[in-house]
Amino acid sequence: MGSIARFFKFLKESWQLVLKNFRVYLASYIAFFLVDVLASIPWQAFGFPEQSTPEILFSLLVGISSLVIIVNVILIEKSRYKHREKEQLLYSVPTYLIYSLYSVLIILIGPGAVLLAGSMGGIPQPVMIGLAVLVGLIVAIFVAMVALASVLIDNDSINYFKMSYRMARQDVLLIICFGALSFLAELPSFAFDQIPDWRFVVSFNLLYAFFDAAAMITLTVTSVRIFYYLKHQLNDQSQ
Repeated sequence: MGSIARFFKFLKESWQLVLKNFRVYLASYIAFFLVDVLASIPWQAFGFPEQSTPEILFSLLVGISSLVIIVNVILIEKSRYKHREKEQLLYSVPTYLIYSLYSVLIILIGPGAVLLAGSMGGIPQPVMIGLAVLVGLIVAIFVAMVALASVLIDNDSINYFKMSYRMARQDVLLIICFGALSFLAELPSFAFDQIPDWRFVVSFNLLYAFFDAAAMITLTVTSVRIFYYLKHQLNDQSQ
């Protein structure tokens, strides 16, 4: 089976699993929906300019809340795979947030280095930007499994970055498919934000929130399936 076909197989199985056990994911669905609703608050309607301090701080809070919900779904899947009680969020959330931050910093360092080298070497700006984006995408692929590994692997002595790198080398296209669909799932929200009238923006975002909450859960479950599949392919015995 090819990587693309395998990805859509995992996606279909994840969707069927979520539908079949919706009660298990109901709290996460409601939480995702509420986060989307909060993210739709029209700050301009309350007299705040774009990118105001309250809006930025609130966006940060919404982003962290989304990560917490993602960890909750990951732990649900981990308990199912390992046939044991679901772990508490208290330990896993900080770990996931820290490694997510590490991954983002590493992704930013690559393009930043390219831009710096290009500006010093007199490389044309379009070429320099193109190279920076390419480097950022490549780095993102190789660190894609880092945060997941920090939650799904209990052995703290494991190098999660090395594991993620090995997984990416095992099946780059599978990870690209997951990243591409995750990006596409967020595109409608970005498109809605381009509408001048905030009333329409809020309305469309609220309607899309019903789908987006289900999509986020399904994609998270899919990511766990991909992780365990690649781990098995590597014949990795870490627990």
